[in-house]
Amino acid sequence: MNEMLLHYFWRNQLFSALDLHTTDHRSLRLVRSGIAHQDAGPDFKQAVIKIDGITWVGDVEIHVRTSDWLRHGHQHDAKYQSVILHVVYQHDVELEENFPTLELKEYIPPSMIEEYEQMSCSRDLLPCRHSLPDVTSLQFASWLSRLAVERMQRKQAEVVQTVCECHHNWQEAVFRYFVANFGFNKNASAFELLSKSLPYRYILKHKDSRLQIYALVFGQAGLLEQPPDEPDRYFETLQSEYDYLKYKYNLVPIPLKVWNLLRLRPQNFPCVRLAQLSECIYRMPELIELLLHDTDVSLLRGISLFEPNDYWKSHLHFGRASPTRPRKIGQQAFNLLVVNVVVPVRLARAAFMGDDTAREQALSLLESCDFENNSITRQYVEAGFPYGHALYSQAILELYKQYCSVKRCANCDIGCLILRRLA
Repeated sequence: MNEMLLHYFWRNQLFSALDLHTTDHRSLRLVRSGIAHQDAGPDFKQAVIKIDGITWVGDVEIHVRTSDWLRHGHQHDAKYQSVILHVVYQHDVELEENFPTLELKEYIPPSMIEEYEQMSCSRDLLPCRHSLPDVTSLQFASWLSRLAVERMQRKQAEVVQTVCECHHNWQEAVFRYFVANFGFNKNASAFELLSKSLPYRYILKHKDSRLQIYALVFGQAGLLEQPPDEPDRYFETLQSEYDYLKYKYNLVPIPLKVWNLLRLRPQNFPCVRLAQLSECIYRMPELIELLLHDTDVSLLRGISLFEPNDYWKSHLHFGRASPTRPRKIGQQAFNLLVVNVVVPVRLARAAFMGDDTAREQALSLLESCDFENNSITRQYVEAGFPYGHALYSQAILELYKQYCSVKRCANCDIGCLILRRLA
């Protein structure tokens, strides 16, 4: 038993509330459980209860044991003077306080606790897998839609933070956010460092030169600092150009050691991704404006067809030849850019402008992108979760990272649904 589960029971009144009595044998009727309070102070504010027919309005504090009140030192804290009821699972000590105590142990069905403990102790990626057949498609869709919005709001907050760091220069912020997300999962931290070391104003000054764009990107990535073992003319050309730009703008590259170069698929090698990024910047000079304003991303779709410099068709790193193959960005990577960059940027911009229509248009883009197929989403789909577009895959990733992996079953709609059926 833990406080999270008790909060859930109290908030949803999932206990036999018809014949409640306090530990001192007074009749208790719960009128309103109150508003969950996340900050310091009692757990629920503005609750309404009746004790022996007398109505009380105030706060409720919840603990696993009555003695937790003393262990937490609430008796010395003025914020707890408004408590009208102490709700516990097990009453183990009498308090010298002027409020009653409600012990829930005898009012909660043991089957609910067993189900919760089974989920919270499960090592399965999906703790409630065994109960999912009872969840309807409508219940799935409702919860997944909310999860997708929750995930996008967190990403929106990241964009807002970037805008603030860039002193409200939206173009600089969107460029930085675009670069930071181009590494996807494998080199996300390295691309984030690169984004902060590559000012957009320098990119604009050299946007008409493919060589200089590549030199700026690879140079700031720290990949032109150390020559390859074998002579490489392309490397030498980029290095020479970067040395000039580095001196001109007093640039400082990020450390080479931040790049992950091991156990990667060819398409995820840092040099390949950096070449694709460079090509995007060069081939689409209006990129930032399109990220902000292209309503249906139709013009942005051209990114998926961009091929970087021919050198990269036969190389994964400087001086290391590899089998020749196309290095297009591809539809899958484009979908990830829409989900991770375009939608959050549009949401942040819509919030800034107070434009609800733009917000809805941004969220609808998720339904136009393909479902992300990875080791996590595949397991959820196999268990019965719906799929079809990126809204569902983003929701599943949010569910896994923010709920399932940390066993927040009592905060999950599906977990709550399962427990509620046992009430």
